[in-house]
Amino acid sequence: MSDSSERRFSAQAIHLVRTATISNLALSQMADQKASLLMGASFVVFSLAVGQARSGAASPTLILLGCFAFIAAFLAVAAVIPSAGSKPVADTRANILFFGVFTHMDEEEFADRVIDELGADEDVFRLMLRDIYQNGQVLRRRKYRLLGWSYRVFMLGLTLTLASFLIEQREVISSLL
Repeated sequence: MSDSSERRFSAQAIHLVRTATISNLALSQMADQKASLLMGASFVVFSLAVGQARSGAASPTLILLGCFAFIAAFLAVAAVIPSAGSKPVADTRANILFFGVFTHMDEEEFADRVIDELGADEDVFRLMLRDIYQNGQVLRRRKYRLLGWSYRVFMLGLTLTLASFLIEQREVISSLL
């Protein structure tokens, strides 16, 4: 906690902090939705490729697409796997608002720690800003990084699949020209 007895905040300060919280939540939801879309598309492509491979009718192009779809799906799943923290966090600077931290405490200890932070506006803002910052770190370091790689792998797979298909079908294509 800081000495906040003299610091005054604009009446709009809470709106700024709430807006930042809502924006981070929206970004997290968008990442989850994008990952879900990519997982669905990748699972369909992978399932079709496996089905064709099992019947013996899979071309190298389809196997290539299936492999890239699997990797893209794996990365998308990794982006949305929740991390709740398996061990109690002893650090007093830990994000007390994160369930992975406060569920390792007794209810009374949790309530006492939060109430200790509610004594002054600056302490409340610091608590909220720590939550915003740490959620933003998770978004940047984990969700959006893995989601970005998932999309890149999927696009690379599509590109290489097209190239492979064109090579496989070069005689048919040249007869059309």
